[in-house]
Amino acid sequence: MNAAPDPGRRVRALIAQSSREMIQGRELRLPAPVTIRAGLAGGLPFDSLTSDLYLGCLPATQICYGSCFAARGAFAAGYDFGTRVGNVLDTALLTTDLEALPANQGFLRNGWNSDPSWNWPKALSLATLIRASGRCTVFVTKYFRPIDPETLSGLLRVGAELRVSVSALDTDGQLRQRLGGALAFQAAGGVAVPVVMTSVFTETRLNHRQDDLVDWIGNHDLPGAENSLRIPPQLPVSRLLDPKQVGLLDGSGDLWAGRLYSARLPVPTITSVPADYAGLPCGHLSALDADQLEASRQDPVWTHEQVMSGTRLAKPRQCGVPRSWPSE
Repeated sequence: MNAAPDPGRRVRALIAQSSREMIQGRELRLPAPVTIRAGLAGGLPFDSLTSDLYLGCLPATQICYGSCFAARGAFAAGYDFGTRVGNVLDTALLTTDLEALPANQGFLRNGWNSDPSWNWPKALSLATLIRASGRCTVFVTKYFRPIDPETLSGLLRVGAELRVSVSALDTDGQLRQRLGGALAFQAAGGVAVPVVMTSVFTETRLNHRQDDLVDWIGNHDLPGAENSLRIPPQLPVSRLLDPKQVGLLDGSGDLWAGRLYSARLPVPTITSVPADYAGLPCGHLSALDADQLEASRQDPVWTHEQVMSGTRLAKPRQCGVPRSWPSE
C-alpha cells in the first residue's frame, strides 16, 4: 500500500505501555479450553455468535491498539490473554446449537474475543458445519496468518465472508499482509470487507495515513466498512486521539470519534446488520447497491457529527462484548 510513513516508534511504545497497564501487576493464569458453541442455546450473548477457536490471542505488549476489549476482560478476570488455548470443536454439539437457532438467523460471526486466522483449517471446519445449517459464516479477523490455497478454496466453497480489521495505527507490514489477504480473497471470487478502525488523531501524519488507507480500499474496489476506535481515556494510547474531535461513549466513557467516511466506507459493520443477513452478494463495491447497503444498517455506528453533538451515544449492542470468564 502506498501510504504515509509507518506510524512509528512512539505509536508502538504507547500501545505497549497501555497493554502493560491493563495487566497492572496481576498474576495471570491459563484458562481451560471450552467447547465451541453457537447462539443463545449455546450460552452465548447473541444468536449471531459462535465461540472463538481459541481463548486468548496476542502477547500483552502487542495487544491491538493497546485497548482491546477482549484483552481487558481477560486481564481483569485474571486470565492470560497472551497465551492461546485451543477450544474444542464438537460436531454433534455444535450441530445441536445450530438447529436451535431461529429460522431467520442467516449468519454466524466468529472472531469475537480472539481471531480465526490462528487456525484457518479449523475455521473452515466450523464454516462447513454452519453452511450445512443453511447459514453464512462471517470471520472477523486481523489476518495474523495467511490462508493456504486449499483452505481458501474451501472457504469460498462454503461462502464464508472475511471482515479484515485495519487501522492507520497498523505497521506497513501488518497492512501489507491484511490488505493483501483481502485482495487475494476478492481475486479468488470471495467477499472480503476491510473494516477501517478510525479516529481523529493528534498527529497529522496519522490522519493522512488513514485517508490513504481509505483511498487504497476504494481504488481496489473492495467493499469497505468503518468502525470507530474506542479507547479508555486513562490508557496512554489515548494521547494519540485529538481531544477536541472525540466524544465519550455512553456506558464505558471510552473515547471515540464516530464514523468519518460514511460515503466511502458504506458497508455496515457486522454488529450492525439484521439477523437475516446472509453475506454480501459480491466482493466488489462497484457491484453493490448503495441503498440496499444503507437499508441493512440496523444498529448503526454513529457518525462523527452525531458523536460531537454533545449527546453521549452508545455503540452497537453486539459490538465489543467481552466473553464471560469463570471466577475462582
